[in-house]
Amino acid sequence: MKLTILACIGVLVIAVAVYGVFVESAKPPDVKISMNSNGITSLKTDSTEMLESGELRVEQVLIKKPTGETYAGSPYGGSSSDPQAQQTTKTYPWGTLKIGYRAMDNRLKVTLAIENTSDTETIQGLRLVPLTLRFPHKVKEYDGTTPLLAHNVGQIGIVKVSYGSGTLAIVSEDIDKPLMLGFPWADNRPTNTIFPLNLNTDRVASFPDSLPTIDRPIPPKGTDQYTITLRFGRAKSADEQLVGDVYKKFAQVFPAKLKWKDRRPIGAIFLATNSKDWNGNPRGWFADASLNVNTAQGKAEFRQRMMNMADGAISIMRDMNAQGAITWDAEGEQYGSANYVCDPRQVETFAPEMAGVIDEYFARFKAASLRTGVCVRPQEAKLASDNKDATQTPVSDPAALLISKIAYAKKRWGTTLIYIYSNSNNSKDPNPMDASIIQKVAEAFPDCLLIPERGTLRYYGFSAPSGELRQGMVSTPDTVREIYPQAFSLIYTADGPLDLYRTNLVAAVKHGDTMMYRTWYPDPQNSKVKSLYRP
Repeated sequence: MKLTILACIGVLVIAVAVYGVFVESAKPPDVKISMNSNGITSLKTDSTEMLESGELRVEQVLIKKPTGETYAGSPYGGSSSDPQAQQTTKTYPWGTLKIGYRAMDNRLKVTLAIENTSDTETIQGLRLVPLTLRFPHKVKEYDGTTPLLAHNVGQIGIVKVSYGSGTLAIVSEDIDKPLMLGFPWADNRPTNTIFPLNLNTDRVASFPDSLPTIDRPIPPKGTDQYTITLRFGRAKSADEQLVGDVYKKFAQVFPAKLKWKDRRPIGAIFLATNSKDWNGNPRGWFADASLNVNTAQGKAEFRQRMMNMADGAISIMRDMNAQGAITWDAEGEQYGSANYVCDPRQVETFAPEMAGVIDEYFARFKAASLRTGVCVRPQEAKLASDNKDATQTPVSDPAALLISKIAYAKKRWGTTLIYIYSNSNNSKDPNPMDASIIQKVAEAFPDCLLIPERGTLRYYGFSAPSGELRQGMVSTPDTVREIYPQAFSLIYTADGPLDLYRTNLVAAVKHGDTMMYRTWYPDPQNSKVKSLYRP
């Protein structure tokens, strides 16, 4: 009996010891720093040195004169450090930089205070390197070419990397202020262990064009502050452990306001095809070259075919248990350079044969208790005086333009499904326009579902961004759901690999995503979409 008890005690001691080792290894590493009169000299996680250089460098500064002309400011200045305050101050012809460091548990907080000392000139953009890191192992995420950069324009600015024994998340703590951060490249390729940490506003010519412009100027005599944290974890540290607090903070700063409980499928209707220069059917209705909307007989035929289109779509929607449908091209598709028109106010201007037809068309959906939807866009469609060409022109207030278009469609047809087409900044910057623009529209129409063609994380708080299955969109991203549990996407399934991604799509539907399908004709894929909704 005594031996048995001793054996049990021995096993218990070993178990406690093993558990202690496990807890110790799971605990995030402690961060410690050292400074001298030249600045930060050491950054250790436990006993591992992570600092290659603590030199604060100004790589780029763009100064704008009152006339609008810009020039490069000097990157050279004097420096002084206060090790006790853990702060370094650098002075330049255009202003001062103060960088402060604070180690807290597994984090290093870096604060950069910028003062513009000019009386007349604006600091349009800055690119800074507050320190350079040296990882003990190769950074797995870096392929030797693609920059590891993130921004918080409508989303959370987080760059996460792993290096064998550990992970690092670099976070922009300024949730509501834009900043670019991360690692543009390694200084020791192909070893890929030494990385300068980048922070920038405005644009950097050597960075990918797909990145947005960080609009954060500092006016004359103005100040600004960038705050980031370097969060160190063990290998395979969960996001919740490293950045869970940032997700919660984002949801608090930008709370969810979308309330759209109906997640049934939505039909898509395309009435026309892109211009084929058909004299009798210049807007490409029904992809039929023989139709002639310039004659009385042709107009009567057009009206009847529109009603047949509506009735057929309604029949398919009932079979699919759809909530409604979006009609993309009520103005036709005559002008390739301006398609889609997406302006309900100008339906008869662009398509005179729609007079007296479009109202009857939408009325059939309303009579069938189905929602109607239209396509709008934040550009102004303008028809040339000779009716031979059209343009889509950006406006100074895209929110006001969208509100005007939606208000018209809502009053005339009771429209509640709104697809927002081409909501990018411009042809040179394909990123989604500022989320505040779409949010303003959403607040004007709380009973409408806004479906932007493109979106950022912040968009999900008040709209359902869209994506195409054939382009790889199968579900709302997990990160979005962590921040906005009720968020959902509209996934257009046409021509997509439904069989390949069936399991993913069933899960997406279960979590609230809405599928869009072709409803203007009996697409063979529709039965597969319908099956995704079966219990």
